[in-house]
Amino acid sequence: MLRNYFQSAEKGVFVWLLFLCLSLSACSDDPIRLGFSGTLKGKYSDLGVQGRNGALLAVEDINEAGGIDGRRIEFLVRDDHNTPEGAVKADEELIAEGVSAIIGHMTSSQSMVAVRDMEDIGVVYISPTTSTPLLQGIKDNFFRVIPTLTDLSKGLAEYSADRLGKKRLAVVWDISNQAFSATYKDVFVEKFAAKGGKLVGEVTFGEQKGSIDWQKIVDELKSINPDVVVMVTSARDLAGFAQFCTLNKTNWTILSSMWGYTKELIQTGGKSVEGIIFVVHFAEDDPEELYVDFKDRFIKRFGWAPNFAAVFGYQAVQVFAEAVKRNGGRTKGLAAVIPGIGFENSLIGSFEIDDFGDVKHTGHIVTVKNGNFVTVSKREK
Repeated sequence: MLRNYFQSAEKGVFVWLLFLCLSLSACSDDPIRLGFSGTLKGKYSDLGVQGRNGALLAVEDINEAGGIDGRRIEFLVRDDHNTPEGAVKADEELIAEGVSAIIGHMTSSQSMVAVRDMEDIGVVYISPTTSTPLLQGIKDNFFRVIPTLTDLSKGLAEYSADRLGKKRLAVVWDISNQAFSATYKDVFVEKFAAKGGKLVGEVTFGEQKGSIDWQKIVDELKSINPDVVVMVTSARDLAGFAQFCTLNKTNWTILSSMWGYTKELIQTGGKSVEGIIFVVHFAEDDPEELYVDFKDRFIKRFGWAPNFAAVFGYQAVQVFAEAVKRNGGRTKGLAAVIPGIGFENSLIGSFEIDDFGDVKHTGHIVTVKNGNFVTVSKREK
């Protein structure tokens, strides 16, 4: 009878431990499922494809090193089609597959929709490239490794006014990613005006699908005679605009947000994009030490060089892995442990995620020269 008692007690302890392991996801040898959601087709896909590839390389590196506490990462990818409906559908599919977190989204507008519509689900988002300040300073399940656009936009406005001496500003911005482009525009205009400049006009596009009438936009700008034009759009659209500026022999200076800072700009725009100026958080010709090895391995793995989205995608997965480790191998409750995670050395330099899921980082002034991105003004390391 006593023997039966101890057998029953041992069985009870075993069942309790099994329940604990399953509920905390800490004792399982099953793979940890990690999702990625971003735009993988169309003119905005340069961010999505590269972000996915950077994240995939990080997953492969972690798995090759033995995984997270012995558990491999299984990487699941969905295309959000750059639409609100596509973003929600992609995330719902990933959540149904049992992902622990989603790396994404890659554009601010899709992240805004996902965070709003998935608020009650409790999934953790770690975005590589969403930089809208509309998600800043909020305690939720959204985290990012890229700083908000605010400092970059202000820095570009200051450079335009103080260093270039520009006075008459026009802004051309893509309304399809309004959470990013409208806020970038507003921050730039406010700082430019504070420096004595004047907004003489703005043009929006992206309301309708199909080709953009760049000649009409250039003609509209010529009628208001700016000396500097800020383009808040993707690399392909920035290239198209620059080509029509060249055809029309315009004399204004073109500035761009980091959104247009990819190799597709140079590949598509050719000599027309020479001289375009950016402020960016990551400069290809002034990289961190770890980036050199990353770039070589990325080219070997995917066949072309990484852009900033790939770099931040890789780092987003590193944050996820560190969060799971700090959480004792558990994949539940990651939102509570991600604040405070930081890296002294990373592909993007030293950074730390604050209590609101945001990071700070200084920027570089970069231009296009002889078919390459070249740093004009370096940040202090």
